[in-house]
Amino acid sequence: MTPEKQGPPPRLDTSGSTPAQRRRGRERAAAREAILSAALDVARRDGWDAVTMRRLAEEIEHSANFAYRYFTGRDDILSTLVREAFARLRDAMATAGRQTGPDAGSGTSTGMSSADAAAAAVRRAGHAYLDFALIYPDLYQLMYGLGGVRVPAADAWAEGQAIGDIMTELLGAAGDPHPQQHVLQLWATAHGLIALLVVDRVDVDAQGLHALFEDALTNCLTRVLPGPEQLGLPPNHRTEGTASPP
Repeated sequence: MTPEKQGPPPRLDTSGSTPAQRRRGRERAAAREAILSAALDVARRDGWDAVTMRRLAEEIEHSANFAYRYFTGRDDILSTLVREAFARLRDAMATAGRQTGPDAGSGTSTGMSSADAAAAAVRRAGHAYLDFALIYPDLYQLMYGLGGVRVPAADAWAEGQAIGDIMTELLGAAGDPHPQQHVLQLWATAHGLIALLVVDRVDVDAQGLHALFEDALTNCLTRVLPGPEQLGLPPNHRTEGTASPP
């Protein structure tokens, strides 16, 4: 039976591998993905403490030892989820920072200077960080130990550092003489807002959270590009929100 022509297949590194080895590789990747997906499903329903090797085996309807074929244990699964989550966050922020065109938001006006465009890229990347935390709250909690389960920072240090590197580069392109310092300040603000939201200590919705972070971005960027009119501020960017007392 001759298969229909559907264009060239995706490029795979198949050098030195047999069809059987390639099939086993695909099966292994699918099994790992199923285990990781099951871990997220369990965490969403019952919290990260409920993610155990036995529970995952039940979730995917395999024997208790099945997951051990692909991961050394629960910590290996959690560390893998954290590394992949940081990579996904990095890609989201990098994409937002590079975004151009009519849908890119502030910073895409015709004739904008390179410094103003760089400042707009900082804004987009910063808000992409918040979006990730709001869209994937369970993953974000695991990444930063907010869900009661801590993964050693060293296990994903390089992946986490890549997040700061993106903002450092964008701030540097905007003319910030001390981007590392300001990245730390912005991250502390964004992470602090998210942490307060997770524990119900700040009475704002997603829009309000973005508005609060917008203020922090504005304060930072005005040190580099004085004058709010140069920073592409959206109209009425403030949204009311009140934090509960500690």
